[in-house]
Amino acid sequence: MKLLIFAGSTRLQSHNRKLAHNAATQARAVGAEVTHIELADYDIPMYNADLEAVATPPDVMRLKVLMHEHPAWIICSPEYNGSYTALLKNTVDWVSSPVQADPAWTDGFKSFRGKVVGMLSAAPGMLGGLRSQSHLAPLMLNAQCWIAPQAFALGRAAEAFDSKGDLISESHRNSVQAVIDQVLWAAQRLHD
Repeated sequence: MKLLIFAGSTRLQSHNRKLAHNAATQARAVGAEVTHIELADYDIPMYNADLEAVATPPDVMRLKVLMHEHPAWIICSPEYNGSYTALLKNTVDWVSSPVQADPAWTDGFKSFRGKVVGMLSAAPGMLGGLRSQSHLAPLMLNAQCWIAPQAFALGRAAEAFDSKGDLISESHRNSVQAVIDQVLWAAQRLHD
């Protein structure tokens, strides 16, 4: 099963980027074909319909194709002011935008429809980014994704990783694994 993993952050010491790295390692260990991307590697401007009318940026097209090719996703969402990041929303806005000049991409939800999405989050506070997940779920449902009921919010994230960025607690690793397992299980059944 092809599994796409990314974090909604570009910060160098991002807890969510570390969490995405851990999820990718764990998913590979159970046999998933993992593509772990960094959104910083894509040159995507702030969404603007005037820019879109001129041309869809090439890196947006790369992301559209990549997301379309993966039936299962795990998104690690930071929490900024009680919600997901502008980076994450901007990515969704661009990738869900139809490309009128390309008949293969006039359907804006082509990259999203039917994807099984698992949600992870990490934050310094006790809730671990849980509020970002509560906002991300309706966004992804609106984009016609399936949301895995199993999710994990890692609280006190500043204390949760070792010096190499690996999760210290077996309990935390097990919680991440539960999300991975459910996403892969559901995607397998929906895409057989």
